[in-house]
Amino acid sequence: MINRLKNNTKIKIISFLSAIALWMYVMAVVDPEETKGFEDIPVSISNMSDLKDKNLVIYPDEKLTADVYIKGSLSKVQSVKKEDIHVYGTIEDPIQGQKEVYLKANIPQGVTLEFKHDVLVVNLEKNIKEKRDIKVEVSGNSKRNINKIELSKEFVDVSGPRTLVKEVKSVRANLDVGNETDDFSKKLQLIPLNSDGTKVEGVTLSSSFVTAKIELLKEKIVPIRVSLNDNKDNDVLKNYKLSKEQVTIKGKKEDIDKISYIKTKPIDLADLANGEEKEVSLEIPEGITLEDSSITIKLNDTKQLSAEFLYNAGDIELRNIPTNIDNPNVISDVDIKVVVESTEDLSKLNKKDISLYIDLSQGPEEDSKYKIKYETTYQFKKINIEPNIVEVEWTNISNI
Repeated sequence: MINRLKNNTKIKIISFLSAIALWMYVMAVVDPEETKGFEDIPVSISNMSDLKDKNLVIYPDEKLTADVYIKGSLSKVQSVKKEDIHVYGTIEDPIQGQKEVYLKANIPQGVTLEFKHDVLVVNLEKNIKEKRDIKVEVSGNSKRNINKIELSKEFVDVSGPRTLVKEVKSVRANLDVGNETDDFSKKLQLIPLNSDGTKVEGVTLSSSFVTAKIELLKEKIVPIRVSLNDNKDNDVLKNYKLSKEQVTIKGKKEDIDKISYIKTKPIDLADLANGEEKEVSLEIPEGITLEDSSITIKLNDTKQLSAEFLYNAGDIELRNIPTNIDNPNVISDVDIKVVVESTEDLSKLNKKDISLYIDLSQGPEEDSKYKIKYETTYQFKKINIEPNIVEVEWTNISNI
């Protein structure tokens, strides 16, 4: 058994050596003919300078290629690499439109070459240049605080084949302001886009970048002041609550530096007496922006700080009537309105707690008009009587 294995091994070695010897014989003596194909060999145009002089470009197939076959002895063919084959052609009389390019090749000695297709058809277009405005696309948390963006240039030249240049509808610069709070500058890359917002390849921009100077609005927190009609004192509002006591203002530094507070639009105190929330607008200075343009104001408790009553002529008492005046009467075609304000609760105040009267102790006035006075046990911050002058008539004045 062992002898048989030894004999088989000898046979295998002899067969292997015989195959090598036969291969060496074929290569050295016979060297048969071989054909080998190469795909996508780059094609160079030998007269590109003529195209440039005529402002022409190859579009859309700028990268031209050809498929070839080489023939020759097996040893020669196997030594040829793709990089050893140089294919070229000339565009005769270049003008706009389709032109044929007849291909030629430089190859190593000892082999021949055959093209799969020895003629290429190319399309020539005019190389044009047009201006496009630069548009800035802003992103980032601070974009709402941008006051102004100043670009180092407002437009850029787009060059390339006519078809591609016409496809470019805008040139965009993407600006991410992030969380910036101070003014800054940034270099932005320019991107040519078509009508769908897709980048157009194959065109050249006169500038690849633009510098943007970004001016941001400044922020400042200031208190809110309530403004009352008739310039009433804010002390009457000590029992009221605002939906917010402060507001954030935005604007140029020179503008917000002048502002120490924001006022509300004037409101009537009587509108707040019922305890319900009332919305009031804020007065926004020119050049200033606010996140909220209004606030609400309401009572903190149930205290009533103002009251209003109507009186007629018969409700006015005549006091200190001189003895020489008979049957004096108050003449008034309108109701007398009495409005009172206090820092204390007026919920229990009623009409009879305020007595209106006219003092006739000084005798008859020439125009028969007298000022209405009042009497009460309450301490009012303010009382307003309208009208506060009425006419008093009588039937007779006797001499005493």
